[in-house]
Amino acid sequence: MLGILRRAILTVVWLLIVAIISIGAAGLVAAMAHQPGTPARAELTLEGDNAAAPGLLAAQQGLAGLATDVQRLGELGRGALAAMVASDTASLDAAVAEGLTLSLAIVDRSAGIREQLAFLPGTGPNEDLTWSPETKARRDLALKAADLTAGLDVQWTRLAAGSVTATRLTKLLIDHDTTAGGAAALGHKAQYAAGLTELTKADKMIADARALRDTLANTVDVSTLTQWLDRNAEYDAALRHLFQSLIDSKLKINAEVRQAAIDERKAHDLLPANTSGLVIILAEIGRGGLNQVVIGIEEARGALQAAVDRLAAPLAAPDGSAPSPAP
Repeated sequence: MLGILRRAILTVVWLLIVAIISIGAAGLVAAMAHQPGTPARAELTLEGDNAAAPGLLAAQQGLAGLATDVQRLGELGRGALAAMVASDTASLDAAVAEGLTLSLAIVDRSAGIREQLAFLPGTGPNEDLTWSPETKARRDLALKAADLTAGLDVQWTRLAAGSVTATRLTKLLIDHDTTAGGAAALGHKAQYAAGLTELTKADKMIADARALRDTLANTVDVSTLTQWLDRNAEYDAALRHLFQSLIDSKLKINAEVRQAAIDERKAHDLLPANTSGLVIILAEIGRGGLNQVVIGIEEARGALQAAVDRLAAPLAAPDGSAPSPAP
């Protein structure tokens, strides 16, 4: 009889313990469901959200201004492309110079926005307790938006500068043909001293073209251009020697003049028929470079503007709950 009573008492005690444990567990679950950083207890992150709000708003405004600058950079890229097609070197140089200044400013401002976001009140390992999911989502979106302009300065410098180089080279090639051809025409009129003066100008054009060629070699194959420059330089030298030999001999045909004439004819036969093919190649190089710049800028502008628009509108919380108003 006592054994039965003892078992009954133990059963009641055990049931009481289970009930107490169940109640405690339910309380723990309820408490976890209402942690700071969740919509259920928004008041627990109100202070942290309010502290971060001014910085987030400033970043949003800064990104909006950045989007305007990137749009302007795209306009400069399209203007540079039009100037290159029209062979307007002055306008091309002006657009590239302004674009370089603007692209550097854009990258600097982006870095400033990232730094500002890195020091928002509440930033750190306890963000999930200090901020609501919406505040954290805004911060993360703003950081990604600020990264969208990374490298625009490098892209503009490399590709736009290459386009300017290609355009200047094209002009030098055409001007050299005109100048060297003029020197040869003066030689046909026995105006050898005047022809030497024109060849000095042509030599300077070849030297300038070689310097630009070296710059262009960083991004494209310049073997055809190098061959053109070498053969034209060789012909200019041979023509110069012929003119000087005639001047030295006082227009008498001697052995040196005969050899100079042979050398001039051989060099002439090695010349390319014309520069039209090379000019087309250089134009394609220039257009290709600027097209890549414009496309890259437009992609960055579109993504940046989309991020700015999202920041200006309420963001849905990660758990799918109703969004809160933008700061």
